[in-house]
Amino acid sequence: MKNRGCFLLFLLLTLADNAQAASAQTSAVLVQVYDYAGLSPAALNEFVARTHEILASAGVSLEVDICKRGGAPCGSHIEGARQLVIRVVPDTGKNMKNVRLETLGLSIADHDGGTYGSVFLESAEEKASDANLPRIIVLAYAAAHEIGHLLLGNQAHTPQGLMKATWGPNDFLAMAQDGFHFSPEQARELAARYGSSHRAGPGADSAAAVRR
Repeated sequence: MKNRGCFLLFLLLTLADNAQAASAQTSAVLVQVYDYAGLSPAALNEFVARTHEILASAGVSLEVDICKRGGAPCGSHIEGARQLVIRVVPDTGKNMKNVRLETLGLSIADHDGGTYGSVFLESAEEKASDANLPRIIVLAYAAAHEIGHLLLGNQAHTPQGLMKATWGPNDFLAMAQDGFHFSPEQARELAARYGSSHRAGPGADSAAAVRR
């Protein structure tokens, strides 16, 4: 009985250590999603899952949570994580300040990054229809692009790939084939700064970084 008691104590201590280790490796980025476009629960869940998948494939350790719009601030919190907010807006964004053209997304970021971004459902639906893609796929890539600005800064545009300033037919084709990614350099930077063993301080909110 004494040996059994020692074994149980050892097991409990081991489980506690494992739980503590898991807690220490929690997500480095927390993305809180507010749906102002009235997506169905299934569509919203798919949007969250695809956005998570795109960023995780670049090495980002993150959690993406759905928050209730118009109510109290989202209760989700991860100690030490970089906290971001993405809004799903129903229109094309033309009525937003500093947005003159139809866009897929908008992020409020400076060279260090930012906290707040938006994606526009109507614009995503139009681009998706033209490219014969599901709208949620385009919306999720738009969200990943804006989150890219929030993490990497407003100068993060690249000649090719997910962080291009303007997407063309070949880019939408790459989305359909699951081949549309951050550049290798950006993926390495994201993994280094926001991988499972790293934390980052809050970014500043400044000039808007727009992608259309």
